[in-house]
Amino acid sequence: MYGIYDNGKVIARFTAPMTVRSNHPVFVSDTLSLKRFISRRSAQRWEIDAGLEPHTDNAQDLMVNLVTKGYSEAVTIIVPQKYGAMKARTANGTATATGTIGSGQVSISGLSGLIPKGTFIKFSSHSKVYMTTTNVTFTTGTPSTISIFPTLVAAASGVMNYKDDVQMQCLYDTNVVSGMVYSDGILMDTGQIRLLEKL
Repeated sequence: MYGIYDNGKVIARFTAPMTVRSNHPVFVSDTLSLKRFISRRSAQRWEIDAGLEPHTDNAQDLMVNLVTKGYSEAVTIIVPQKYGAMKARTANGTATATGTIGSGQVSISGLSGLIPKGTFIKFSSHSKVYMTTTNVTFTTGTPSTISIFPTLVAAASGVMNYKDDVQMQCLYDTNVVSGMVYSDGILMDTGQIRLLEKL
């Protein structure tokens, strides 16, 4: 179940339509001869636009989260995995990762089965969320290398989360209501919200 996570549970589930966007700044310019020059920055963050499931008798958890976190404190979410990648995944076990800062590849051990490309992953050594860019089939007892996007912003070590347990620290965008919105007398419905990965 994907959504806003607080006090050990999902307090507001994401609803469709939902957008998971990679914000990776690129500067593009054309010369008079129409040759294109492209400059890409190394910074990258994930941004999520999603609706939240309307609430009735349990709306207080979400309202307190919206008001107390505001626009400056981190909110924890369970990252939505791509449906196709989730269905294709057969990997089991506890994944242990090692990788150096700036690398686009990480060595993983402790798994058996497939982690498909397009899977969101996170390492216990730091808070950045990554996406796998290749299919990797693991054999028990044999380390394998997995390619990721973006490149590592810090060394990867410890446990790698790769299932429906990938948590991301986000900030509410400034267009999100810091309070409650009722669509009738008892139904709290915040509508569409935007969450920005906290870097």
